[in-house]
Amino acid sequence: MKKLLPYLALVLLLTACGGDWTAGSPHADGAIFDRSFRYYYVKDCRYDSFGLYDCSLADPVSPAYTASLRIDSDELATLNLDGGYNRYYTIREYTSGSDDYGRYYYFYDNDWELTLYRDGSELIFWDTRENTATVYLRDLEY
Repeated sequence: MKKLLPYLALVLLLTACGGDWTAGSPHADGAIFDRSFRYYYVKDCRYDSFGLYDCSLADPVSPAYTASLRIDSDELATLNLDGGYNRYYTIREYTSGSDDYGRYYYFYDNDWELTLYRDGSELIFWDTRENTATVYLRDLEY
């Protein structure tokens, strides 16, 4: 019986974990969204109630601009922009939606807003004081 004790403890431990062998993984807690994107081009635009207009040509960004977004199962969002800006949002500080370009997450702060498309195609900073927008793109638009 003494020789079986370590094996019984292991079986009990595995039973407690269930079928999920990733219990220690930070990605195993049921994140709703967890992706990182790299943007290689940027352009500046103005905007009004009809959308973006008067945009500059897309310029290359070097090194690439990065954005990471994780939304946990409790809907707390962690946004990291270019490795230096970490911001945490509750469900009251962001929303999700869709338009002609796809599904997106939309974050709002005091003087700026941010739209991140779920496929990573665009990241848009909206300066609400100046009515300007900075658009980061993964690929050039043709």
